[in-house]
Amino acid sequence: MKRLLLILSILSWFPMSLAAQFAWQPVQAEVPVVEKGSGISKVVAHTKVGDWGTVVESIDVTVKSKKLIKKLTAADFDIINNVYNTMYDPQTGEAVSDFKDDGISLQKKGKVLTIKVKPFDAEGKRNARWQKETWQVLCSNPALSFSGRDVDEKTIAVIDDCIKGSFTYAGLTREYMLYLPKDEKGNTIPNVPLLVWQIGGGEYDKDLMTVALANKCLTSLPENGQKCATLVFAIANPNYSYSASLDPEKIKLIDRNNALQMAFIDTLIEEGKVDGSKLFCAGASSGGGCTMRFMMQFPDRFKAAIPCCAMDPIVPIHQVKNLDEVQLKKDLEAAFQGKVFKWDGSDMSLQDIDTKAFVELPMYFVHAQDDGTCKLISSLAYKEVRERLGAKNDRIKVYSDAEMKEYGFGGMLAHFSWCRLLDDYTPGSAMDWMVRMF
Repeated sequence: MKRLLLILSILSWFPMSLAAQFAWQPVQAEVPVVEKGSGISKVVAHTKVGDWGTVVESIDVTVKSKKLIKKLTAADFDIINNVYNTMYDPQTGEAVSDFKDDGISLQKKGKVLTIKVKPFDAEGKRNARWQKETWQVLCSNPALSFSGRDVDEKTIAVIDDCIKGSFTYAGLTREYMLYLPKDEKGNTIPNVPLLVWQIGGGEYDKDLMTVALANKCLTSLPENGQKCATLVFAIANPNYSYSASLDPEKIKLIDRNNALQMAFIDTLIEEGKVDGSKLFCAGASSGGGCTMRFMMQFPDRFKAAIPCCAMDPIVPIHQVKNLDEVQLKKDLEAAFQGKVFKWDGSDMSLQDIDTKAFVELPMYFVHAQDDGTCKLISSLAYKEVRERLGAKNDRIKVYSDAEMKEYGFGGMLAHFSWCRLLDDYTPGSAMDWMVRMF
């Protein structure tokens, strides 16, 4: 049963989502939810984007009287349903459970009590019926107990500072979220590097906030202290699915979305917001495949790219029976020297790929060894064929299952290699490699 539940839980992340077929009905909480304490006026949760949604870092509690918090210590509080926002505990490899150490520390200022905590899943913990149960903060004084349901305001680090808007080009209108770094005085820093992220299949045809919170694509670099702009578009069409390369209309739509993104990036360059000589592209799963096509369209515009656990919008790779790897590489070699759709001012038309620029553009492939959704063969084949055509600066990182489990995404969740990618700035990692080009 546990295995079945795990499978169903990650279907929404697969390139061809089946989640709608498994609608779960709400159930009564297994642990009664504490009522909001009578001494509380307001609760503000401060969060950041985690590997899978948001995590709570601290909570501001405004109380009705300073006397209520005067003598309180961390020992007066306990938090339940506070877990990692992954499926497995990275320390034990087992299913997540409540933290043994909540990491609580207190700060007091007037009537405001700030509770700093070990970051936990903002949605709470799944119960035996696979429903999320809200987190609860229990106090020795019941007048100061509360739960996630009582949060009046929620902040999200980096995301709250992003610019949200829409852009129209090539017959499409897409919403975007853009982060621009600021200096110590709060002024936007001009002409910074830019990373544009290509979303995965689980975020296709979803609202902009769902896209922005799906992973750390917008927040990883800023939280690492990098003065780099980050950009993501909500792609409002169904995921292109496996073997989309056999359907010219699907490929044309992928390339049209990329053309729109490139046109928007050009406006950022013209406005002096980003440095046109320091453009980077990355993406995972379906977005890893879109990254490849983006670079095939505009190889001379980007400085480097990171395709992660890439899918197959160039030639069929995944879910192909009796895949002939020799033929696959021949097909890729032909494709990389073939044509790609570009906007000609009135429609998307097939135009020659600048193969020389494409192979000279450095790529860092990232994949998990045991990825069963987009298998490792795609990254290996992409890299090998590019090298055949003259690429000399490509790299690859293959995360072992043990390395993925360290991040709570081993086993059946090995597809989630982008979680490890966006957290990994160790020397030689893909993110470190990119940052050194800034």
